[in-house]
Amino acid sequence: MRPLSGTKVFSCLLLLSSAAMLAAQSTLGDIAGTVHDATGADIANASVTLVNTDSGIKSSQTSSGDGSYRFQQVAPGHYRLEITAAGFSKTGISNLTVNLDAHLTQDVTLSVGSTGEVVEVNGYSPQINTESNSVGGVVTQDEIDKLPVNTRQYLNLALLVPGTSQDASRSFYNNVQIGGGSGYYTNGFVIDGVSNVFAEMGEPRQNFPQGGVQEFKVNITQYPAEYGLSMGGLISVVTKSGTNAFHGEAFELWRNKAINAPKFNQTVNPEFNRNQFGGDIGGPILKDRTHFYLAFERTQTSEVYTVAANPSYYSANNGAFSKPSHDQMFTARVDHKLTDKQALFARYAQEWNLLSYQGCGGATVRNCYNGEIPRQSLVVGHTYTLSPRLLNDLRFQYAYASYQLGPPNAPIPTNPGSYSQQVLNSLQTAYTFPGFSYGFGYADTGVERRFQLLDSVSYVLGKHTFKAGFDVSYIPFTDGAASNYNGTWTFGTDQVFDPNNASTIAALKNPTSYTQTIPFISTKIPTAPLGLYGEDEWKVSRNLTVNLGLRWERQFGSFNERLNYTTAQSQIPFINNNKARGDSNNFAPRIGLVWDITGKSRDVIRAGYGIYYNNIQTLQNFSEARNLVSCSISIVSPSYPNPFGAGKTAADYCSTNKPTVTFMAPNFQNPYAQQYSAGYSRQISNNLSVNLDGLYSYSLHDYRTIDLNYPTSGTTRPATGWNIIYMRAPIAASKYKALFVRVDKRLSRRHMYTVSYTLQSTRDNNPQATATNPLNLGLDWGPGNADRRHALVASFGYQLPWGIVSSGILTLRSATPFSAYAATVNADSITQYVPGTTRNQVNRDVDFSLINTYRASRGLAAVDPSTVQNSAYKSFDLRLLKNFRIHDRFSLEVYGQAFNLFGANNYLYNSITTSAASATFGRATDSGNRQQGELAARFTF
Repeated sequence: MRPLSGTKVFSCLLLLSSAAMLAAQSTLGDIAGTVHDATGADIANASVTLVNTDSGIKSSQTSSGDGSYRFQQVAPGHYRLEITAAGFSKTGISNLTVNLDAHLTQDVTLSVGSTGEVVEVNGYSPQINTESNSVGGVVTQDEIDKLPVNTRQYLNLALLVPGTSQDASRSFYNNVQIGGGSGYYTNGFVIDGVSNVFAEMGEPRQNFPQGGVQEFKVNITQYPAEYGLSMGGLISVVTKSGTNAFHGEAFELWRNKAINAPKFNQTVNPEFNRNQFGGDIGGPILKDRTHFYLAFERTQTSEVYTVAANPSYYSANNGAFSKPSHDQMFTARVDHKLTDKQALFARYAQEWNLLSYQGCGGATVRNCYNGEIPRQSLVVGHTYTLSPRLLNDLRFQYAYASYQLGPPNAPIPTNPGSYSQQVLNSLQTAYTFPGFSYGFGYADTGVERRFQLLDSVSYVLGKHTFKAGFDVSYIPFTDGAASNYNGTWTFGTDQVFDPNNASTIAALKNPTSYTQTIPFISTKIPTAPLGLYGEDEWKVSRNLTVNLGLRWERQFGSFNERLNYTTAQSQIPFINNNKARGDSNNFAPRIGLVWDITGKSRDVIRAGYGIYYNNIQTLQNFSEARNLVSCSISIVSPSYPNPFGAGKTAADYCSTNKPTVTFMAPNFQNPYAQQYSAGYSRQISNNLSVNLDGLYSYSLHDYRTIDLNYPTSGTTRPATGWNIIYMRAPIAASKYKALFVRVDKRLSRRHMYTVSYTLQSTRDNNPQATATNPLNLGLDWGPGNADRRHALVASFGYQLPWGIVSSGILTLRSATPFSAYAATVNADSITQYVPGTTRNQVNRDVDFSLINTYRASRGLAAVDPSTVQNSAYKSFDLRLLKNFRIHDRFSLEVYGQAFNLFGANNYLYNSITTSAASATFGRATDSGNRQQGELAARFTF
């Protein structure tokens, strides 16, 4: 593979950054209005100053000829406006609150008088947005600070917004799925205006300390053209900045098995202890000019894994064993006001995980691993207000993310380009018996770096606010892996086995097979995504706004187009000319309409349409790059302990079996979604609003894996010298329909609450999965894996007397579907559906007589549909807090919180037995946690 040149990429970046009218990266907020006198006449050249009342930082401009002013890129916070003009009294407007993507309209009426006279006005910040057609909601600092959040992962609070879930999330990375983006890889994550996406898989790259997060917005749909490579939703986060006063906290949370309840399948509580501690502090370096904020958090967990194999043979392996882990996060940010027109900020963030004995337990200690997952990012931003109408915003990011996985009790490999002989020797030979398996034989290391440059120009011209720009990254990625490097013995009978007793290993008899895979494989896949866009926010009239946008996406290197085939790879049947691949026609228009019906920011109707292209994960490139590279050894009925015999090595036994290969289709392309929405918002009172939105999203061209060499009759494959020939074809599709209702009461009069309800339907043909039957692709069309028809999430916070605060979150979600599988497999060893059924019909519209007819054919009893367990979810989380005021500026909070307070058995959908040939069909083997108690203390100042 010819690597992309970093020098060439950044030469392009420098060229692009010199171009005018290019990108923007974060929708912060803005404050705009008109200055006029008591008669309504516009006042030109009035001095308008915006003051951040927390940091003291000021920005000033003069009103234009029509009396208008507009402050762009306003960070979340509390503000005051000060307006002066010759012959008029000075007017001050206080208590203005700006949230992410807030558009505050604040018209000003000046009274005749001297500038020495001051007229004070109390400002008002409506909850509903009268200029943006984006559908979603902001999770505020009050909610982050006051609600019970399991593991203090702020991203979990995204579930307060309708249309969100975590059903498709994987274990490594905290994630959330939004709207029509029901896959773990289909949503975007932006922090401080730059990407927080791990390009290899499309998940959030790193977590941040909760104490370092100011607020974040969940965009379900209709986010503007400045954002790309996510065909679902998008979350935009802003980290905290310091203020003119020193503020901070120190905290610790403690959880232990003594205050937890066992799961339904546990007779006793397993060993468990967790300490979560940290703190944050922010304040001035130079008052009114330079501020800092630091946040640190560490979670230490002590738990065990239990091995319980047949004691007659494997007692030496049984027992409970320690499984420690920790997660450490740190954030540092500095904001500096260079001049009245220029501002700088820099933010560094780090996360470092240690995991141990992953995958161990039950009757398995094979291919378990320890893992280190270090991640970090550095962001620098410069905002330059060239004039009241012209603003430039430049940002640069360097980010690093790695997974380093290796066998326990051995050095974890950190270099994906080469494994030392010490690492390779630490990979154990594996032994597999009917009732037990052993051998730490797995290692994998991936390192991804991201160099990202964004620059933006915004220009106000009359009733138009134009924004246009670029977002370009260079992302070198390398993965190195070794699995089954030192071989696996398989035995057909249980035998006494103790890995620490050489005599038991020497005494093993009659292996049925021996397999091995060599050599170590390293793959480099550098990519460079580029996005260009333009936007126009057109204020057609005082109460009508039209939002227009167009984005163009191109991912270079994501199609294996730079891969140089070996001679053997070029002879794979059906393979195409990879050099001709690529997708350059990714034009994504966005259009939105917002109508403030009365012009009083009380009733708003919005509608929108947009096309959203998705990121192609780097992981999709690996298989093709590794075709025919490894040597697979398979020996049936081998001699023991030397499977190769005298004078022979592993290389002499490289498999002569017909190879299985995988490659991308010639028309492989970026998947995209067309999204349509319409909605209504009502500001019922100053602090209470209701939102109602409908969304339809139609996604196309994600891939499905199809066997091109499947036997159409009998067992003979068309290309006789080959086994399975998988092609990843862009034929996946998904349809998402939803209705969202959200009631939002922000904190006032000692209480706050939200209520979010989602009614939805997702139907797809199982994107990024292998076709169940290559001869009948329609069998896979059905409800999505994460489809939950109903979801209700409600939260509350109430300040009781005597410094007591009560808060909680109620979550109710209906069940996900699952498929009913037969015991038969096809020519590719893929399990088939029960005859007459299709994918994911159970818990939806399945005809149970088909399942019971199949069970009867195998001598099994009929299943009563009412006895089938499902993954419906219900939980109530509660926090009770007592605040002890120590001094005017110091306080101590002591609180307890309980998660899943009422102990619901929330069965895990992937633990439900889906084989109709099993006596336990429809029964779950595992669930989420039941009652989990936690005690905490926090000192604030």
